[in-house]
Amino acid sequence: MQPSDQKSPSPPRPRLTERRQPQPGDLICGQCGEANTPTRKFCSRCGSALAEAAVVPEKWWRRLLPERAPAKAGTRHRRGNARRGVGKVLRWSFLTALLAAVGLYGLAPAVRSAVNTWALDRVHDVKGVFATDLTPVHPTSVTATAESAGHPALLAADNAKNTFWLAPVEPRPPALVLDFGQEVDLRQAIVRAGDPDDFQAAHRPKKLHLVYPTGRTFDVELADTPDEQRVKIEGSEGATSVEVHVVEVHRSLRGSEVALAEIEFFAVR
Repeated sequence: MQPSDQKSPSPPRPRLTERRQPQPGDLICGQCGEANTPTRKFCSRCGSALAEAAVVPEKWWRRLLPERAPAKAGTRHRRGNARRGVGKVLRWSFLTALLAAVGLYGLAPAVRSAVNTWALDRVHDVKGVFATDLTPVHPTSVTATAESAGHPALLAADNAKNTFWLAPVEPRPPALVLDFGQEVDLRQAIVRAGDPDDFQAAHRPKKLHLVYPTGRTFDVELADTPDEQRVKIEGSEGATSVEVHVVEVHRSLRGSEVALAEIEFFAVR
């Protein structure tokens, strides 16, 4: 018997089905990784049991939303129409308001000027937050609530290292008053404490309490050193002057007065 010339039929190829995109609550088959609806007992792809299948967790933000009751028969279509109608009204309202604002800006000089001023102020505020370039600001006048003979308040702001303001600490803490003659935004100060020629001859400022005419205040802590100290300043936006109150001192070995050799302020322009 001659062997048949016919070839044996090839085995059927398995059909590749598109995998289901996992949804919250789906059961993930441990054998093939297929996502199955929560109602299935066996995998729709490989037939394995789903008794111990992993459950796809629900997205965290959906858990924060209140559960909605199922829509009653005949109401879903009307609700969708209502939402679309509200959305359309809101879009047209926004467009109308935008066109009106553009028209006012273009046709009304007063409105245009106000908007431009507001925008420039906001730009200045943002630049003030991120600015790193500081400019020294010099007072137009310097006075004090108390001062000792030969060492007036002006010597604390004369940019000289060999002079100093001297004042008694009793009966109340002394204060310098520096007037800048314009609004300033102070961000930093350089302070030199004590008598530069004899550091132990007078008390040195330990804590300065800054008071602005806007009502805001800021405290500065100083180390007990004759060296230059750079300190951060805040809260002076809109101020034209500053009161520098010496509320605490580093005690000297002799003397009953407090000495401040120099205080120089730097501001954002």
